[in-house]
Amino acid sequence: MDTIAHQKEFNKFHRGKFTASEFHKLMGSKGGITTSTAQTYILQKVAEELYDPNWIDDQYKGKAVEWGLSLEPDAREYYSLAFNVNVDKPDGQDAEFSNEVGCSPDGIAYPTDTNPFGLEFKCPYDPANHVRYMLMKSYIDLKNVKPEYYWQVLGNMLIYNFDYYEFISYDPRFVGANRMYVLGIDKTDIVGDIVLLKQNLLLAVEEKHRILKLI
Repeated sequence: MDTIAHQKEFNKFHRGKFTASEFHKLMGSKGGITTSTAQTYILQKVAEELYDPNWIDDQYKGKAVEWGLSLEPDAREYYSLAFNVNVDKPDGQDAEFSNEVGCSPDGIAYPTDTNPFGLEFKCPYDPANHVRYMLMKSYIDLKNVKPEYYWQVLGNMLIYNFDYYEFISYDPRFVGANRMYVLGIDKTDIVGDIVLLKQNLLLAVEEKHRILKLI
């Protein structure tokens, strides 16, 4: 698929929809969806509902984003070989509770002895960040160090109903076991936050519709 066609498909899925990479904007510790960050995010989704459907976002994303996107397929292949497990890149999926909420996990692992689980690959442009991620030892560390990634993972778990997820940092500039770091997250440890996330997403959808009616 060429770049323009890919971007059209991306826009078609994301337009007007609250998606996992930005769920953190609705999860401010003080105020939830009433924070200025959350309200701006909701207004962005309102604006997208009013976009020309043929609009193409061809803005330059920056070296860090391009680096991560270019390495993600390598990271999936490396993980598959390292753990001897089949890995697929799924299409975007809407939440059962709202077709205005969705996500697109970086990968789904299909082990032979357990249920499938989700994978979130990060390929940091700055190698210092790879080291920073390797120092994270629990979901609490992920939540404190990179809350945007934490809520992204939880959103994917919520929408795909995964019981387990892995946050993975991959940097091919490192050697041996340090090239990839894997942090596992069990649903039983974060059920409360998943419930809170779903509540805020439903409130955000409701607020988006309230604003649209005023236009």
